[in-house]
Amino acid sequence: MSHKKQESNQEKEQKQEENCKCDQNAKECNCKDENHEHECGCKENDCKCEGNCDCKEVKNDLAEEYLNMARVIQADFDNYRKRTAENIKQAKKDGMISALEVILPCLDVFKKAKQMITNENDKKGIEMVENEINNSLNTLGVEKINTQNAKFDPNLHHALSIVEDKTKPDNIIVDEYQAGYKLGDKVIKYSQVIVNKLKEEK
Repeated sequence: MSHKKQESNQEKEQKQEENCKCDQNAKECNCKDENHEHECGCKENDCKCEGNCDCKEVKNDLAEEYLNMARVIQADFDNYRKRTAENIKQAKKDGMISALEVILPCLDVFKKAKQMITNENDKKGIEMVENEINNSLNTLGVEKINTQNAKFDPNLHHALSIVEDKTKPDNIIVDEYQAGYKLGDKVIKYSQVIVNKLKEEK
């Protein structure tokens, strides 16, 4: 009976060694094999287990890999969030510009209307409406391009004609035909102006 039990134990140990995924004896392995549980004899830098080992080196490598994956996912999400916010901001700005391009030319009518109206009360009423619209545009960040005593700037102004007035500096705007506007650094409507240009003396 004792002899049979001893043979049974030897067969069990032999079977454990055959099922062990390490290159070491089953008695020295800590692989979570369903047939045995022993302390791992692998060295941390020379682990030969195939995915079921408790070696610190394997654990550290997996932890670092998962951490890097999490960082990549977080960075991708942050970039996506920033791109989405920027796209929304740009779409809003483009929509505003499209609306302003239609509305702003209407303001030139106020200037012509004031020139035609002789009644001072009527003229004041037109100016009140004009000022209210300009104030509303200012709250939206729309700025009227300055032309009064300003030098001609092709980035802001379009010259409709040129005059020569020796009493005024060269390249100075002498009159504004139509007002110009910009939103931030973007010109929505260029000022239509008349520019003083002095001839060079020989």
